[in-house]
Amino acid sequence: MKIGILEGKDFSREAMDCLKKIGRVCVFNGGDLGSFLKEKEIIFVRLNYYIGKDFLDSANKLKYICTPTTGLNHLDMKEIKKRDITVVSLKGEDFFLSSIRATPEHALGLALSLLRNYKECFLNKKNRKWNRDLFKGNEIYKKNIGIIGFGRIGRLISKYLFALGANVFFYDIKADLKSHFGEIKSLNLKEMIKKSDLIFLCASYSDEYRNFFDKKYIDLLKNKYFINISRGELVDERYLIKKIKINFFKGIALDVINNENGNNNLKELIQLIKNNNFILTPHIGGATYESMTKTEVFIANKLLKLYI
Repeated sequence: MKIGILEGKDFSREAMDCLKKIGRVCVFNGGDLGSFLKEKEIIFVRLNYYIGKDFLDSANKLKYICTPTTGLNHLDMKEIKKRDITVVSLKGEDFFLSSIRATPEHALGLALSLLRNYKECFLNKKNRKWNRDLFKGNEIYKKNIGIIGFGRIGRLISKYLFALGANVFFYDIKADLKSHFGEIKSLNLKEMIKKSDLIFLCASYSDEYRNFFDKKYIDLLKNKYFINISRGELVDERYLIKKIKINFFKGIALDVINNENGNNNLKELIQLIKNNNFILTPHIGGATYESMTKTEVFIANKLLKLYI
């Protein structure tokens, strides 16, 4: 089997050794992607590429796509199924994922950064003032915090918030969750947003929920903090941008944007960073050495079991 790794920087040596048990491994180092894909039967990819028709036309011998991610919106699943290609991912691997903490830790970091004005107060070439009164912030303690999507990441965030003394609420489309978390109140979405000072969006994405977080919900966020660590496609991003421009939010942090690998609003969003309590990070939620190594090894072993 011919195996191609599309994002090889810092790729786990243990995962690489595992893949070598299956076939010959090549790492893409730039150049003509079509030529690289031509003979590959397995590819290993994270989030830097969109796997759609054009990509798959160049990889017409492909049998497996390995992606150490839970979200799959970087894959055109209809086209992949049509070509009878197997996707090996982290989706549904709840037991293993319980030890992967990068994204909820990043979420907490974004919350603290917004509340404590870290973006503005770090001393640097542009900020040389030793004046703490310019940067007074707020605490998480006793704040009302809402979590949209109460899966693995939402639950871990809630544990961190409880440790800091916050009042936590959640909304999830799965009704059977509502009776299992006594300390955390389940509310309908509008009620939760109205009641909360800060809202995390960490719901799973599927096409049926594209832009579900639209004008009617965004309008409820006036003078509140909002953090999206899920997928940009869940939010009506054009309307969100309008609100960022007029400083509608007390603070906003995005680790994800709509259509990250294609035509998107990145340039416009970067322009907005200058004058707002707005933090934009390049989908680094899961990007720690520890988590990336663990997930690469897990996916490589999962592929090995399937292949054998």
